[in-house]
Amino acid sequence: MGLFDLFKKKSTEKSPQSAAKELVSNEPALQIVSLFYENSPEPHKNKILPELKLRFKNVEVSSDDRPLNFFFPGYVNNLNNESIPARGTIVTIDTKVYSDRFTKAFPQSWHWREVKPIINDCSYELELFDFISENLAHQTRLEIFQKFLSAVVKATNPAVIYFRNSEKFIKPEDFLEACDKEQGDFLHGAMNIRLFNIGDGEVLMDTFGLHAFGLADFECRFTRKYDPGEIAGVLTNIAYYVFETGDLIRSDTTIQGIGKNPIWKTQYKESMAEPKRLVVNVIPS
Repeated sequence: MGLFDLFKKKSTEKSPQSAAKELVSNEPALQIVSLFYENSPEPHKNKILPELKLRFKNVEVSSDDRPLNFFFPGYVNNLNNESIPARGTIVTIDTKVYSDRFTKAFPQSWHWREVKPIINDCSYELELFDFISENLAHQTRLEIFQKFLSAVVKATNPAVIYFRNSEKFIKPEDFLEACDKEQGDFLHGAMNIRLFNIGDGEVLMDTFGLHAFGLADFECRFTRKYDPGEIAGVLTNIAYYVFETGDLIRSDTTIQGIGKNPIWKTQYKESMAEPKRLVVNVIPS
């Protein structure tokens, strides 16, 4: 997603590392997505492999089906002096689907409020993971996993997609459409925008999901004089810019905000909302 130059950098700025040296950095985590089905899915390699071959030049598959592993030799990690291809793994979950595990996620599902009864109608679940990709650039990690996920979605037709690291539900057709866009809405599922009413006419909004790639999420505390939709646009634009370019925002930098005083400051801090993680606080003027 090609974005404009949001940052007005100063010669006296500290590096992101030094600005946040007293804070705990975010560590990359496995990408994990759950797919939910009303009827028992058939995650057979002979159904998924053709979809993967539409998205990857080179794909290999394990002989075992539980778990089912697909290997991508075009994306190699060097671990202990050995070249190992990145992989995507599918695990069949044999326990019943209980919607009470999503008590934090349902209130933040602003884009799909009807998801709860759909989840309640689901009795089957597949979990998808990425492995042997932690040393790859975060952009590459997401690209591999999104291609892997879209192939499995196409082949198995789930009712709901759930991104664990962003606690975000996605309609399968919306996810596939986002992946097929010319520029690619690549954070459509991997990042969520959350909203919290914190009292005294104030609202907290944050991005959730960037932390799982070792990046800082973004957070903004503001009053009702601002439109939450416009604040969400500011945070989304910054997140896409930083994720795509790798140009990490710095403390005490100014960014382009909105309103009468659109030059807003930034500061590294620990997040106000759980889970605790490193965020860039965006401060409205």
